[in-house]
Amino acid sequence: MLVFLSDVHLTDGSSGTQIVPRAFKKFCELLVNIIGDPSQTKIKKVEIVLLGDIFDVIRSGIWLRDENKIPHPVRPWSQPTDKDSADWDLQTYTEEIVQKIIDNPQNQEAIGYLKKFAKQCADELGVKLVVSYLIGNHDWLINRYPATRQAIADFLGLTPPGYYATSEFNYLRPFDSDGYPVFARHGDYYDPFNFEGDRNASSLGDAIVIDLLNKFPQAVADSSLGSNPDLIKQLKEIDNVRPLWEIPAWIQGLCRRYPDAEDQLHEIWNGLVDDFCAIDFVHQHHQWGLETALHLTKDFSFEHLKKIVESWIAQQLFSSRDDYHDAAYKETYLQQGQARYVVYGHTHHAEQVPLDLMAPTAGGVTEALYFNSGTWRKVFEHTVEDEESCEFIGWHVLNFLVFYLREEKEIDREYEVWSASLGYVS
Repeated sequence: MLVFLSDVHLTDGSSGTQIVPRAFKKFCELLVNIIGDPSQTKIKKVEIVLLGDIFDVIRSGIWLRDENKIPHPVRPWSQPTDKDSADWDLQTYTEEIVQKIIDNPQNQEAIGYLKKFAKQCADELGVKLVVSYLIGNHDWLINRYPATRQAIADFLGLTPPGYYATSEFNYLRPFDSDGYPVFARHGDYYDPFNFEGDRNASSLGDAIVIDLLNKFPQAVADSSLGSNPDLIKQLKEIDNVRPLWEIPAWIQGLCRRYPDAEDQLHEIWNGLVDDFCAIDFVHQHHQWGLETALHLTKDFSFEHLKKIVESWIAQQLFSSRDDYHDAAYKETYLQQGQARYVVYGHTHHAEQVPLDLMAPTAGGVTEALYFNSGTWRKVFEHTVEDEESCEFIGWHVLNFLVFYLREEKEIDREYEVWSASLGYVS
């Protein structure tokens, strides 16, 4: 049995809300139910594939600490020789953030449920549990350094001990050698904002998160508006707004909730946009649509910006990144018949898309499908009945995929798609 989940985005606790640890408890309980009686379901081995962005090194306030200020702060795109005023380099930042992610009590509780499940599989069910990890665009820095790779491997209980001190996590993986007609990668490979040809290198997406989305709530907290803790708490959720082009509407909603703060919020955001566009890395890696949209905030109100960002052109810039079924269809493993199913994560939007009835085989035509594993994260979406008020409601999302070997579970059942929401009154 093969299980995929992605985009959990466990953090060091310095950014917005992450999935509650109880979601992992629920997930493990569901897997026990799915496995059922192994003597009947014939399930002997379960592999949980963590399909990227499980641990989020980019969404951390540590990048913005006082010792790491302009003109040349250490960032994911920095050179190995670049250091902050406290002599920290990029490796130091990565190791510090990873350790704080591991030390976060919420994350320890969450991963603790996976470890209990592993013990339950071995002691009660007689099933072998294997956990594997593929890298995405928010955890790529983990793969660069032996210490961070091994720290994450130890935290997850990956075996053999010490292996990842000398070996990297994979970026993609075919599963046909394990008996599954499945090919998987995180999906950022097809997102030009978050992948620029080298997964061991930074991208414009890193800059957007760190120097706009992370920095906005901190800049507001450092201003006279910092005396409003509820406002700061809400601003930290900026990266949980979906779809991304709704962020201006979400900010405008906060402005309506705190009307006395609107002018100052606009001023702070506009200043951050100026600073962002002045970053050398942004100049070198910018894309026309994003830069144009950001610069508009200097001259237009958020209300006007909302209309522009919701325009057809701007929606194409964002939504085209979230529609990967064409890329899935062109995957070599699918075209060569080594896989029938292609699995991505990254978009945070769970999908099952019928691609094609491929060339006939001895058993008939082959059904080719694309799956997206969605996310495990809190998402905020715009209310549909009162859009003018720019109101949003949030809930925790929990998606995962299950694939079976031919002899497992039921004859001819090869996959299951699970999608759940966990709602908590805010």
